[in-house]
Amino acid sequence: MTRLPDRAGRLRGAALALLLVAPHAPLLVACAAQVSQLEQGRAIRTGKQPYDEFFEAARALREESLKAEELAGEAHGELARALGLDPRSTGDATLEATRARAAKLREAGVVLRVELVPEARLVSARGGRALDAEDRSVIEAVEASLKGSLAASKQLGELSRRAAELEKKRASLAATSDEALASDPRRREVKRELEAAERVLAEAGAVADRHAGRASKLALDLVLAFDSGAAPAQRRATSRPSPRQPAGSARGSPQRGSSAGAAPQPPKPPPPPSHDGDDFDP
Repeated sequence: MTRLPDRAGRLRGAALALLLVAPHAPLLVACAAQVSQLEQGRAIRTGKQPYDEFFEAARALREESLKAEELAGEAHGELARALGLDPRSTGDATLEATRARAAKLREAGVVLRVELVPEARLVSARGGRALDAEDRSVIEAVEASLKGSLAASKQLGELSRRAAELEKKRASLAATSDEALASDPRRREVKRELEAAERVLAEAGAVADRHAGRASKLALDLVLAFDSGAAPAQRRATSRPSPRQPAGSARGSPQRGSSAGAAPQPPKPPPPPSHDGDDFDP
C-alpha cells in the first residue's frame, strides 16, 4: 500500500475543513454583524419616532457616562496642583497634604469654617497671623475644589436618574415592540438593540453612581479637614441682664390715685456691641 506524502495529507485535510466550514460561512458572518450598534456608540435609525428618540437619548447618556471619571477627578486635580502635588496623585495623598496644610493654619491661629449656603466657601476669622499669598492660594483652591466636587456630584446624580428613567422607557418599548414592529423588516435588529440598551443603561447608571460618590466624598473630606468647627462668637451685648427696678417699686402696692403708681421710665438702651476681631470674613 502506497502511503501519501505528509504534505499531500495536510492539503487534503485543509480542503476537507474548508468544505465543512463553507456551508456555515453566512451564519458566521451574520453573527459577527449582530454586534450592538448602541454598545459601539453608533446612532440607530428605525424611522419610528419613539424608538429613534430613545436610542439617541441612550447613546448620548452612554457618551456622558464615559466622561464621568474625568468629571469627578477635575476637582481633585486642581487641589493637588495648588498643594504642589502631581495632579495625578492619589486621592489619599492629596487629602493628607490638605489636612497637613489645614493643621498648619490652625497652629498659626487661623480659624477656618466652611459655609455651603448660598455657595461653598471657606471663611477665616480675624486673629492669629495674617494670611499670606500662599495661604490664600490654597484656600481659593480648596473652595474651587469644594464647589467643583459638589457640582460634579450633582451632575452625575442627575445622570444616574436619567439612566433609570430611560430604563423604564426601554422596558415599555420592548414590551410593545412585537405589535409596533410587526411588519417592520428590522424588527429583530430593533429588539436586539433594545436588549443591548438594558446593559448600556445599567452600566452608565453604575458608573455615574460610583463617581458621584467619589465627588461627594472629596467634598466631605475637605469640610472635615478645613472646618475647625468654629462659629462667629456671640456678641457680648446680646445677653445683658435686665435693668434693676427702681428702689420704690419693690414696696407695697401704691394707693389709688397716688403718683407712685406711674410706670417707671424705660431704661436707657445698651451701648452698641463692640467689635473684638471675632467677625468672619472670606
